[in-house]
Amino acid sequence: MPFQQSNREAYMAASEHVLSNVDVLIAVWDGEPSDGYGGTADVVTAARARSIPVTVIRPEGAARE
Repeated sequence: MPFQQSNREAYMAASEHVLSNVDVLIAVWDGEPSDGYGGTADVVTAARARSIPVTVIRPEGAARE
């Protein structure tokens, strides 16, 4: 990836690259909105927009700190 630093744009670009190479997305996600661009919610939304089947695994007791 053409990024000098790890930042939100780099996270989403990496996720877009992954989405362009998968048939199914399995996301471990608490179901909450992203806390910044490129978070899990954004990736799940992008996958669904591409009609990629998404399975969400929500671990019991998952919470953000």
